[in-house]
Amino acid sequence: MEINKNTILITGFGPFGNHIINASWEAVKELSKLCANSKKMKDIDVIVKEIPVSYEDVITYIPKFWKEYKPIVVLHIGVSYKAQCLTIECCAHSNGYLRPDIFNKCPDESNIKTEVLETEINVTQICNIINENSNETKCHACISYDAGRYLCEYIFYKSLQISSKRTLFVHVPDLTQYSSIQSAKGLFNILYCIIKNNKL
Repeated sequence: MEINKNTILITGFGPFGNHIINASWEAVKELSKLCANSKKMKDIDVIVKEIPVSYEDVITYIPKFWKEYKPIVVLHIGVSYKAQCLTIECCAHSNGYLRPDIFNKCPDESNIKTEVLETEINVTQICNIINENSNETKCHACISYDAGRYLCEYIFYKSLQISSKRTLFVHVPDLTQYSSIQSAKGLFNILYCIIKNNKL
């Protein structure tokens, strides 16, 4: 696949359930501002997209965005009420998505083989760097192997199918735990770490 060395795609999710204001999209908007104002990102074109909490929208838009923008990296952000810090997900499953989306739909899994895909980005390295810089960002990070079998894991899986070398998913805590700016500062470090330390 052709790669645009100057483009990064970042996604957050829209409202769902009790998350009338989705902390992931709030963090993505703040992250976009940090990137725009950073000398470290002066040569990077940052594309941000708000994705509806819908399986069909993920199926439709994710391949389209990869093809259109040819990003060097895709960073998906979602919210988890369980998260106490920035939670870096390692893998995603092909099936088991039984929780209905905002349109009360689930994906058709009748012909889906069970598969688990893992990101090839060095999550341990990234996690360690975030925690080393926690005094500056007020963010901590941890690693997870369970992304929740909902839209967060689903979007992660769909991008991993396209490129496991260039895809990462991070769960942010809800706004009662971390402010959107606080999450964005940690996410900025994650993004910069991927660009700087991984051969993409």
